[in-house]
Amino acid sequence: MKNTLFTILTFLICASSAIAQVEFSAQARNAVLVGEKFQLVYSLNEEGSDLMLAPLNDFNVLMGPSVTSSSSTQIMNGKVTRSKQYTYTYILKGTKPGKYTIQPAKITVDGKKYTSNAVTIEVVKDEGARQKQEQQNGGQSSNGFSKDDLFIRVAYNKSSIYQGEPLVLTTKIYTRINLDNISDIKHPDFRNFIVQDIEKSGNIEWNYETINNKQYNVGVLEQKVLYAQRTGEQVIDPMEIEFLIKQRVNRRSTSIFDDFFNESYRTIKKRVKSKPIKVNVKPYPSGKPANFNGTVGKFNMKVTTSQNQVKVDDGITIKVEVSGTGNHKLMSAPKLKVPTDFDSFDATVSNNLKNTVSGMKGSKTYEYLIIPRFGGTFTIDPIEFTYFDPSAKSYKTITSKPIVIEVEKGESNGSNNNNGGYVPGSVNREDVKFVGKDIRYIKTGKTVLKPVGTFIFGSTPFILGYIIPILLLIIALLLNRKRMHENANVHLVKNKQANKMATKRLKKASAYLKEGNNEAFYDEILKANYAYLSDKLFLPVSELSKDKAATLLSEKGVKTETIGELTEVLDTCEFARFSPSAGESQEMDKLYKKAISTISNIDDQVKK
Repeated sequence: MKNTLFTILTFLICASSAIAQVEFSAQARNAVLVGEKFQLVYSLNEEGSDLMLAPLNDFNVLMGPSVTSSSSTQIMNGKVTRSKQYTYTYILKGTKPGKYTIQPAKITVDGKKYTSNAVTIEVVKDEGARQKQEQQNGGQSSNGFSKDDLFIRVAYNKSSIYQGEPLVLTTKIYTRINLDNISDIKHPDFRNFIVQDIEKSGNIEWNYETINNKQYNVGVLEQKVLYAQRTGEQVIDPMEIEFLIKQRVNRRSTSIFDDFFNESYRTIKKRVKSKPIKVNVKPYPSGKPANFNGTVGKFNMKVTTSQNQVKVDDGITIKVEVSGTGNHKLMSAPKLKVPTDFDSFDATVSNNLKNTVSGMKGSKTYEYLIIPRFGGTFTIDPIEFTYFDPSAKSYKTITSKPIVIEVEKGESNGSNNNNGGYVPGSVNREDVKFVGKDIRYIKTGKTVLKPVGTFIFGSTPFILGYIIPILLLIIALLLNRKRMHENANVHLVKNKQANKMATKRLKKASAYLKEGNNEAFYDEILKANYAYLSDKLFLPVSELSKDKAATLLSEKGVKTETIGELTEVLDTCEFARFSPSAGESQEMDKLYKKAISTISNIDDQVKK
């Protein structure tokens, strides 16, 4: 009975709190054409009455209000959530150009009056209709438009940035003519920049803008975030787009029926180019901390442990989560210094990132596994993470608290067995300095001896000594004939030697790794992969890209996971070549092994 009353009381409290928060808002398009129909929508989260609109003298009211409602109730973990939605829709039409403000509306809910927000709408001339009429009257040039009727602009949010600071490029299309499609886009090569695309949902959304007293349809084609990897004045080449424009062509005729039936269209290609962009990339200020690895932005760090009281040989996970906005992909794993009585393993990295106009936003998590091998109380030094904040123009260091771990001795830890033999864990690793290896094993096993004067003539080995060379000669001739036939096929030769040539390049990369030449190492890994793909896919390196390689490999039967590993290797090399961080030998060694494994997997999976 008590539980029932408590549930009813909870439901009533949640319901009353939901009723207390009334939201009344208005929304409409920012810009419309003269004579164009559009919606003015008022939204209310409770049932209301006596909706009163401000005078709409500047618009024609074609229909309204059209009222719709919806409601829902959710019960989750004992919590009841109710929601209602009422919408009042009007259909309006602008009568003359200008910028107009629709004043707030009022509505009554439970005896109280609530006011919406005001809405500003710009009504612009329909220049497209005028131009269409001119085209029908024969008043257009050979192409029907000028350079001012169609152009593109690449806007950038900053003209001066720090190295590693995000630079946002927004490509906009300005047009006064009807576009049919885009046939080709030529992007700049973005030298000395790392580029990330900002995802767009759906098609291009068009708005209206007035430039030099002319009305344009304006749409955002794409947005990119760039991270500069070289200082000084950087020039970004123009972007080129080829548009397809569909034009109406009327054939001259003396009959009005011929004019109607002979009307046709033609498609014209128009290539437009944006202006180049100059950006000043500033170096990092002086006083750079020793543990700074090129991370730029604003970040927070959270360090947690799976457990602080364990037994010997129990695993402990230390999780370091770095969250915020910046260039996460150039971030290196924070240093974790563990006592010598622990076994430690490389960090496992997971990303939860999204590209935004402020840079990469989200978190990067490093999970370290450590295993204690001796009992006692141990302290892990604080973890430090240093980054550069471009808005404050200073370096900032986040320091965690020390991690104290108590390790309980196991059943045999710290003691000897009954026979006096050594028991693992009874000796502290710090006490073990050196173990000599001055005793070698004595060879054991049966020894075969032969009598003195034994001859091989006429024996089985003697006969086989004639037969085996003849068989080997025949096999060699057949293999040589097959090799000559295969060598005549250039593509087949390149296909077979692709793995061998890639292995040679990877050996060269291994030599750079041992020398500590990080940039040459990543460059050689990148070249090895692209050279291998060129030979394997029968394409010149100049025509290769990650997307095209992924498509061709998929057609040849390579698994999606293997293609993903290849893309990850290429991305890592492209990022690391320009990373200001010195690089970690363990990470580079893992990348080297992954490159070998990926090429081997592709070679096994690809269809000949």
